[in-house]
Amino acid sequence: MNRGEGGLRILFVHSGVDLYGASRSLLRLASRLVRDGHAVLAVLPGDGPLRVELESNRVEVLVHRRMPVVTRARMRSLRGVLSLLFNIPVSILWLWRVSFRFRADLMHTNTAVILSPGFVARLRGIPHVWHVREFFAEFGKLWGAYQWAMHALADVIVCVSTPVARQFAPRILRKKTLVLHNGFPREEFGEVDEARIGAFRTRFGLGSSRLVGVVGRIKAGRKGQDSFVRAVARLKGRFPDVRYVLIGSPFPGNEDHLERVQALIGELGLTREVVCTGDVADIKAAYASLTISVLPSGLPEPFGGVVIESMAMGKPVVGTRHGGTIEQVDDGMTGLLVPPGDPAALASALAQLLGDPDQARRMGEAGRERFLRLFEFEPFYRKMTDLYARLRSGLGKSPPAGARFIPRV
Repeated sequence: MNRGEGGLRILFVHSGVDLYGASRSLLRLASRLVRDGHAVLAVLPGDGPLRVELESNRVEVLVHRRMPVVTRARMRSLRGVLSLLFNIPVSILWLWRVSFRFRADLMHTNTAVILSPGFVARLRGIPHVWHVREFFAEFGKLWGAYQWAMHALADVIVCVSTPVARQFAPRILRKKTLVLHNGFPREEFGEVDEARIGAFRTRFGLGSSRLVGVVGRIKAGRKGQDSFVRAVARLKGRFPDVRYVLIGSPFPGNEDHLERVQALIGELGLTREVVCTGDVADIKAAYASLTISVLPSGLPEPFGGVVIESMAMGKPVVGTRHGGTIEQVDDGMTGLLVPPGDPAALASALAQLLGDPDQARRMGEAGRERFLRLFEFEPFYRKMTDLYARLRSGLGKSPPAGARFIPRV
């Protein structure tokens, strides 16, 4: 294993293998740490695109197939709960051996749904950062107990937005919870040449139409593609030069959500207006092709990467007014916020920007400036590495410069 002489030795544990949100955040952080001379080991629950990308960036990866990940599917059945409970001690022993051989200075659990790393950190007497990128209000009393387990097993609980942090009890907020917005490297969002944009448009038969798009996992209700389609139905015939695109695929096992959305498109007579692209290899070309980016989530997004990526590409964002989106979009300046699950309000916001291209352009430019000012990767990286250094030296009870603990609520 890489010895990382002179640097930190960080063991990341992550619950996914895809290349959406939290996985991309891990990829950016771990890759940069390696480039800066730190030793990094990432533990994943299986093989997938994330492993390939991490290893191509010289991040060492181990697969832990017995990782006890809390999922909705698992918690719905007695068999799933028993499997989870059985895997916890197995995982603790496995991770303890790995962390001992790696000589980890600290552990960083990259999502809130993995139970074993905190126990390992406590057993080894090393700091533990627990990164929270999820909402848990739907779990009621179970969340009430779980958050206190997090409090006991984490030195610092890093939350991706203030709404995510405010899920925690006041005592946990005061003592352990730190808000640190995800950072996105500006160099990932440079100019996209016309050839790439043309290739994207040609592949999906989009011609020269103005495009309004939703980027992200297809999940009716939660991600809001169904609300978006219903909003498009209200605009049918008003903007004949506009096409609407759904970019992304359902999570494995949720293919029925795509089928439901496609059925709704057919029922509403929108097969010409709305195009489902599936996953797109050149996602930057897709962003660059858009006139407006939409995040119509029915449930709150912790801190939607799609919003920041859209802003970084100079696109105005129409999003739903809840969750981390309210900290990302400056309503009326970089985009528009609408109530969740309200196709009429969403259609009205889209009509406003489609009817005033100059306003849409100004919002996109303001969004790019806001991204550079508040959500660029370098400040995030400095705060995170400062936090690591403070924890290793025993100063982790005070936040790094530019980050903040949540005050009493």
